[in-house]
Amino acid sequence: MLIKLHRNATTTPRQRAYIQASDKSVADLARELGVNQSCIRRWKGRRDTMDRPSTPHRLMTRFSTEEEDIAVELRSRLALSLDDALEVMRRCLRADISRAALYRLWRRHGIAAPRTSDQGAGASLPFDPAPFGYVHADLKHLPRLLGKPAYVLVVIERATRFVHVDILDDRSAATLAAAFERFLKAFSHPVHTVLTDNGSEFTDRFGGAYWGKRNTGTGRHAFDQVCAAHGIKHKLTRPYHPQTNGMVERFNRRISQAIAAHPANNQNAGRNHFSSHQERNSFIRQFVNNYNRTRLRCLAYHAPAQQLAILTKHNTCAGMTEGRKNTVCVPAAEAPSAAASQRAIVPLRATNLDQSFSRLLFSGHALPVQPDPGTLTACAAA
Repeated sequence: MLIKLHRNATTTPRQRAYIQASDKSVADLARELGVNQSCIRRWKGRRDTMDRPSTPHRLMTRFSTEEEDIAVELRSRLALSLDDALEVMRRCLRADISRAALYRLWRRHGIAAPRTSDQGAGASLPFDPAPFGYVHADLKHLPRLLGKPAYVLVVIERATRFVHVDILDDRSAATLAAAFERFLKAFSHPVHTVLTDNGSEFTDRFGGAYWGKRNTGTGRHAFDQVCAAHGIKHKLTRPYHPQTNGMVERFNRRISQAIAAHPANNQNAGRNHFSSHQERNSFIRQFVNNYNRTRLRCLAYHAPAQQLAILTKHNTCAGMTEGRKNTVCVPAAEAPSAAASQRAIVPLRATNLDQSFSRLLFSGHALPVQPDPGTLTACAAA
């Protein structure tokens, strides 16, 4: 029989039964068993011989019922980490919620253990800090739909994590060069470096048989010509080492996961998630728009669109090169307004948890920019 005793227990269930059945005095039983007299009195006053739980009968917690339900759903339904969930609750519920209190709440519900998604495949090294204008670019292949291929040019600015996508019908060098030209025009901020892989759509580094090694392209490639026209340095990754461009590779996986999570339709034996290219393209653009308005832990819980609008601290050229803070490198006339990068705040009553929570977050942990105190706030697309 497995007996579970408290770690500080000084008696066994057999000794406790002996104490309850004995007619000896408290002092005699204490000397006989080698325990103090308060222990003897405690077991004489009980009818059972098992240890009682040491959990307080009344939990001292400031969480309301609605707050506890939201905290549990943030972990169980959205699988947020402790820091992300704490940021959500501080901005949307109360600013005085402590990290320890949230962790204890999760432990009581048995959901505090780290998940596979929290641990990850391995620790990744952070990217070297670079002045604003360093972009990562890659071409993602989309699954064929209605017998036609499609591709996505994904461009991410390193400092602000701002993402731009352009959906293409082919992967030729001229098409990629034109798409990158459109990005530069839409981004409207200076770009000094672009990092890509060694695909033929980006470079002619391995475009033929050469006796000597070449670390860069010949300069005659259409993509290189666009970079040269705008004064942009084109850097290439090491062959067979996609981790060098891991920032954009990780976002490609986000797109794949979002497409896979989209409900399937009744076409192609349920293997298709979209009925047309237009429907899929709209979904991808909306996903990227949501991501740019989502607060990220790597940005101190600012959104990429918000960082692009402020361009302060380490994200500025002056802050990187001269060490100054709160300096804007981009002229104010060229920078987008702060209102354009913020989200609308929709106040909701905390009584209807299902309706409130369903609109509280999207894309994992999108948060309002300025929560309304006293009400449960939800993020809605501006």
